[in-house]
Amino acid sequence: MKKRFFGLLAAALLTVCHPAGAAAYSPPISPFPIGIFWPPGPSETTDARNAEIANMNANLIIGSNNISTPALNDIALFHAYNNGLRLIVDDRRFVWRDFLLDQTSTGFGFNVSTASSIGQTFTAPLGSGIALNTIELFIDKDNWPAGVTLTLSLYTSPAKTTLLATDSITGPPDTYFPNFRVYKYLTPGASYYFELTSDSATPVGWVVTSNADVYAGGQSYINGTPHGGFDLWFRMPFSQKVHEDGGAPDIADIDAIAAYYGGKNGLQGYHLYDEPSVHEMTRLQQTSERLKLGDPNHMSFVNLFPTYASAAQLGVDQFSGEFVNVSQRLGQTFRTKSWQTSIDTVQLWIDNGTWGSGEALTLSLWDSPSKTNLIAQHTISSKPANNWPQFHLSASVSPNTDYYMELTHNGGGDGQIGWVVRSHTNSDWYLHGTGYVNGAPIAADFWFTVNQNIQGGTYEDYVYRWTQTNPDVLVFDHYPFLVGGGMTNSYYTNLEIIRRQALAARIDFWAYIQAVGINGYYRTPSQSDMRYQIYTNLAYGAKGYIYFTYWTPASSGGETFENGLLLPDGTRNVSYDWAKDLNAEVLNLGPTLMSLTSEAVYHSGGLPEPTVTALPSGFFWQPTDASAPLVIGYFKNASGRKYVMVVNRSVTQPRTVTFQLGPSKPSDVKEISKTTGAEVSTDYNASTGTLTVSFLPGEGRLFALPLGY
Repeated sequence: MKKRFFGLLAAALLTVCHPAGAAAYSPPISPFPIGIFWPPGPSETTDARNAEIANMNANLIIGSNNISTPALNDIALFHAYNNGLRLIVDDRRFVWRDFLLDQTSTGFGFNVSTASSIGQTFTAPLGSGIALNTIELFIDKDNWPAGVTLTLSLYTSPAKTTLLATDSITGPPDTYFPNFRVYKYLTPGASYYFELTSDSATPVGWVVTSNADVYAGGQSYINGTPHGGFDLWFRMPFSQKVHEDGGAPDIADIDAIAAYYGGKNGLQGYHLYDEPSVHEMTRLQQTSERLKLGDPNHMSFVNLFPTYASAAQLGVDQFSGEFVNVSQRLGQTFRTKSWQTSIDTVQLWIDNGTWGSGEALTLSLWDSPSKTNLIAQHTISSKPANNWPQFHLSASVSPNTDYYMELTHNGGGDGQIGWVVRSHTNSDWYLHGTGYVNGAPIAADFWFTVNQNIQGGTYEDYVYRWTQTNPDVLVFDHYPFLVGGGMTNSYYTNLEIIRRQALAARIDFWAYIQAVGINGYYRTPSQSDMRYQIYTNLAYGAKGYIYFTYWTPASSGGETFENGLLLPDGTRNVSYDWAKDLNAEVLNLGPTLMSLTSEAVYHSGGLPEPTVTALPSGFFWQPTDASAPLVIGYFKNASGRKYVMVVNRSVTQPRTVTFQLGPSKPSDVKEISKTTGAEVSTDYNASTGTLTVSFLPGEGRLFALPLGY
């Protein structure tokens, strides 16, 4: 439910260690990516405001807050670069496509006054997600006295029972073509009515009309009475969301964006979309891949839904299927990852309730649909335990290469099994591949996973599908702190899934940090709440985070925002200083954090959610008080050196914890200083293997073990 209304380093480059084979986002941000969302708006995009962001120890701005044109982004890039910041630009062409409804035949005109109103019906264009921006009329400004106000009102009909929008202009204007701002989503193909009125008895005009009834989608009105002899002169610019109706940004627009921004100082990348469903994913992949043709040096940025999004929002509840039988074999082409050299397993989504005795399914991996070379094959000869059976192929493959898999039935039982789940016709789930029936391609994709064991139609399915688009970084938002003092019940489940899928896809993940309240939904986070979010994400292996929000947004869409890092008037909230101090800590930890790969995450003191893993009794790092609620993140660097981050899982209680290390006791334990970034001594006792550490509420601390331990 976050961000419904939005539509969300100047330093020596650091060599970053990613999971083996990972491709780093570009360009890297040193020493650790710390971003802000909802920056100062256009009028506040100044050097001083950007210095204020840098002063908070942030280094990245996610473009938003109506800064979405080349001209405004140029200003934003200039000030960001001046202050050692990087910007992910938000260009409206990634989100909106513009077109015009107009009637510009002229003839004569009418005056408007308190005694005479003039109006026009029109028909909204077809297509979903269409918004009317403004209504431009042709009015003689030389006959528009100073101080006279004309008002344009938009209604659902000439009956004027429902007012949708209104805008007023006080004369004299500086143009013969004044624009009245309405900004309303309209129902496709529906009829609407706008009416121009005046607050003065003095006639204004002419308001220009045609010399005949030339607009087929409506008619003019004088004082509320239809007039069939003419239509008003009007221009109505509309915008449609580019991803509606199966659409995507125009290739020409993508190329123009890459060419315009690619060489500019301060650019980190492109803000493509916020919270896509699975139906937008391949189109976003197309956009990203096209951008990289024109600008290979900068990243694409897309933020995913959290676990508490509905199945409809995620898009995982929409699918179709096919039966596999003796006379109908099912196939799918796909492309391996750039680092992939093996396919151990492939999952399909098959209704196991239709799987009877004597029925067997075989999945064969081929070099192509021509089936010249059989690479691997596996048969499941009895009903699986669930609807997502794994076929064990154990195949060696080449990276970045196209392959074909095919499912066949042995003819036993009743002779068919299904559904085998696929996308709806003309719905693309997989960009570099397609489904097949009996060797012929279809306009759909079959559901499948490679080297995974997940359940279709779940949040993890959603995240997995996004990782298959090869994103530069995996970004998600989860705002845990609810009104009334509680927390969401899937915060750690979200982290578990994101961590697992990021590691499997060999990409970094970034997290949004709740830094604002939303009336009726989320409370304003405390200092401990913010500390808790940052350090729990770091313990799970996050390689960046973004504050939501920096500037407190105006209320919109029924949501009232409260107490962002900057208040609505632009003054600093107390949380600004909290963030500044926390960011300073993380920047000092940054060179070490960016060099680590997450190996495991454990919890002590009871499990906050059933999806997390309890600290194993045999793990070398144990709290002597097993009831202490802790998150324990286990890491290694490229040399195999072990690191442990411990986080106090309480947002209210400080805690002092003694740890027992062993059974083989390390010779020493260092802490990575949050003040300097250096390794510093601890009170670790090598003879007893004990270490005692004090934690603030929600605090995390990072420890290093000797190389070879």
